[in-house]
Amino acid sequence: MRRLVFLVLLLFWMTMNVLLWRAEYGDASHGSRVSREVVIEKIFNAPDASSLQVFQNGKSLGFVRWEIIPDEIYFRGTNQPIGRVESIDGYTLAVDGRVDVEPLQSKLRFTLRTGLDSDLNWQNLLATLDTSKNVWEFQSIRTNQLLEVKYEGALGQWERSTSFDEMHNPAALVDQFAGPALGPLIKPMLPSLGQAQPGGRVGPLSLGLEWDAYNDAMRLGSTRVRIYRLEFKLPGERQITVRVSRVGEILQVQFPGQLLMDNESIPLRKPKEP
Repeated sequence: MRRLVFLVLLLFWMTMNVLLWRAEYGDASHGSRVSREVVIEKIFNAPDASSLQVFQNGKSLGFVRWEIIPDEIYFRGTNQPIGRVESIDGYTLAVDGRVDVEPLQSKLRFTLRTGLDSDLNWQNLLATLDTSKNVWEFQSIRTNQLLEVKYEGALGQWERSTSFDEMHNPAALVDQFAGPALGPLIKPMLPSLGQAQPGGRVGPLSLGLEWDAYNDAMRLGSTRVRIYRLEFKLPGERQITVRVSRVGEILQVQFPGQLLMDNESIPLRKPKEP
């Protein structure tokens, strides 16, 4: 009888530990779901920038640097603590990178600066694409409801603009703005950017991607640590997987086609044998 009671208690203890572990880390295949808002807040308040190396089939292609800069409002007045943040008025999303693009036989350099308000609604955008022979500049202010594009390169110089009402058809915009060099590369990756609403108005722009967030764990060096895992669903049962630290730093991004971005300051890749 004592052995039976002991075995029952042992099984109960093991079951509770398994359930607690799954709640904390998630199972190996999926993980427990977590609020997307929680992860977004972590990412937008990460203490450091994320510097990522880009690989395809194990070959280094370049780098991407991702940083979110808060527009902080400090306490004012003689009786308030000096240098203490009172609130966040907004954010600037800054992305810079350089990658080798084999079809172009060139390095693609890009920059992005996007201003967002405290509710993460975008307010303005400035982006550039530079292939050494061709340079595109994209600029938009939300209140103007226009996207302005400037081009300088092998095809001369031009400036064009399009209204937000026309942006629900991104393929047509690529034909108009990207030209024969970048167009064939960009169009296969394009989601729908919006849907027409009654009265002909186009709703808020979105990436058109379904995504969810999960608790997970991964091994960093010799240590297994808790992380968040984001899964973005793409057409054709493909997906983009983003792994984020508990403080909001981007650790890894996996794309279809063996394209991978690893945080260069964290030991995610095994060293090559001599």
